[in-house]
Amino acid sequence: LILLDSLLQENQKMKVALLLIGTLCLLAGTIEGFTKPPRPDGKPPRPSDGKPTRPSDDTHPRPSDDTHPRPSDGNPPRPSDGKPTRPSGGKPPRPVSECAPSPEMKTVVKLLEQLVDKVKELEGKLDVLLLSDTSLRLDHTWQNLTTGTYAFLEEPCTWFEARDKCKAIGGYLVEINSLAEMNLILKTSNALGWKELKLAFWLGLNDIQKEGSWVWEHSQRRNNDGFRYWKPRPDNDETRPDNEDCALAKGTSYGWHQSPCDTKKKLGSDWTPATVCKKDG
Repeated sequence: LILLDSLLQENQKMKVALLLIGTLCLLAGTIEGFTKPPRPDGKPPRPSDGKPTRPSDDTHPRPSDDTHPRPSDGNPPRPSDGKPTRPSGGKPPRPVSECAPSPEMKTVVKLLEQLVDKVKELEGKLDVLLLSDTSLRLDHTWQNLTTGTYAFLEEPCTWFEARDKCKAIGGYLVEINSLAEMNLILKTSNALGWKELKLAFWLGLNDIQKEGSWVWEHSQRRNNDGFRYWKPRPDNDETRPDNEDCALAKGTSYGWHQSPCDTKKKLGSDWTPATVCKKDG
């Protein structure tokens, strides 16, 4: 799940970057489209209709009939179609549509292509994970026992992380209602090697809201009204500095112990908190 989440986040970041660079490309292309290169002869660029500009002090208007030659000003006469001839000392400006992209634009395009390839690669990895990695299909870890349906998740986590994991797969942090259910859970976890691995597991039991009032997170039932497996009993001392507000089953007998809810590292005797989830139906 952590790997899948990180890939999804990276893929989203790549798509945002792709969108930003694509926008920059469009903006740069628009600016380039409205920019004309200077004329080779150093004169201002021609208007968009291609006709030469006429100086304001031009006292020699062009005759309406092309049969009359222009006054001798040192320039060759115009052709009969009225278009100016190519200057002898230079080349005409290239049309804007044929202008070669700038080095900056080439860099942007190359980066854009690399981002596209990266997004495709990440999407391919996500497809492989979602379609072939059964370890991510957490529903496959559910086990139907006579007392309910359970999932045993070995990854170390805090009580809050364990609660959220169970919710994410459609269940809740385990609530144990009888000694028979407790024994069946222990039998299953032992078969998975949890005792050898020294894996403890969180219960959906806590007194976060009120010290000494232990309540099941999902059903909101008070533990005083049902099955209890405390070893030893919680001391419910409000002066304790470590705020042991969550219940953890640990030790060789998996007795219930009060523990800090943010415990994630190995506990005393090298026990590490894992997760048992439960769902109805």
